[in-house]
Amino acid sequence: MTEAAVGRPTRGPVRGLLAGLGDAVIGTLRWPCVVAALSFAVGRAAFAPTTWRRPVRQEFVRMMRIAGTRAVPSTLGAAVLVGIAMVFQALYWLGAAGQEQLVGTVLTGVLVREVAPVVVGLMLAGRAGTLTLVELGTVRGSARYHVLQSSGIDPFLLLVVPRVLAFALAGLSLTILFVAGALVSGWMVSFATGSRGVGLLGFLDDVLRAMGPSDFALLPLKGLLIGGVVAAICCAAALGAPWLAATPTRLIPRGFAAAILGTFVVSGLVSVVL
Repeated sequence: MTEAAVGRPTRGPVRGLLAGLGDAVIGTLRWPCVVAALSFAVGRAAFAPTTWRRPVRQEFVRMMRIAGTRAVPSTLGAAVLVGIAMVFQALYWLGAAGQEQLVGTVLTGVLVREVAPVVVGLMLAGRAGTLTLVELGTVRGSARYHVLQSSGIDPFLLLVVPRVLAFALAGLSLTILFVAGALVSGWMVSFATGSRGVGLLGFLDDVLRAMGPSDFALLPLKGLLIGGVVAAICCAAALGAPWLAATPTRLIPRGFAAAILGTFVVSGLVSVVL
């Protein structure tokens, strides 16, 4: 028996159980802590004038075009489908039940508070989030990442900061656009079928009157947070695990699933708080 084997403490069943439980807890909390730290660092770097050099500004504009501008048609298409499936149905059935005064309250509680931010977050994760995983995974899994560092370029400022901020602004803009598109399309279908006699402005006024101060704060806050968290998760998954970035077939499914989970977690937490 060697000296190392003699000096090694034996682990009993209780200690083994506690060690396994501790490893599971640490493994579960590791990524949320990494994403939270990454988001905090992005928020701090966003207000530093030295951050916004020309390459960072160009990357920010490019990501705004990818995550925001190019996502407008698909966002409007999804808004029309949700408007027909939700807004029109709410107008029709509440009108049939003689409860038209509840239309604004129902749409505010379901569409504005829950559905719109989550759908936009899922679309960001599926479109721009997947592209981020591919791009950053390619950089991290090759020598380009070390080339950036050796050239005096901070990969965090060039690759992470513009993406997180662009996703956050895109999430805010697309969420507002989604709500407007769903309300207008749902009213148009209802008006075309003759089941809604109130004009468009009157209908929108009913919805706005049903929204309280927390609703006006919740909608942009969810859009910003969900967009930023989706980008932070994708960046952390690609840059925080070189072994995972080297295998895209493992990186993309894990990063995409984590981004979807983050969307639901952020939406639920903000809803609970507000």
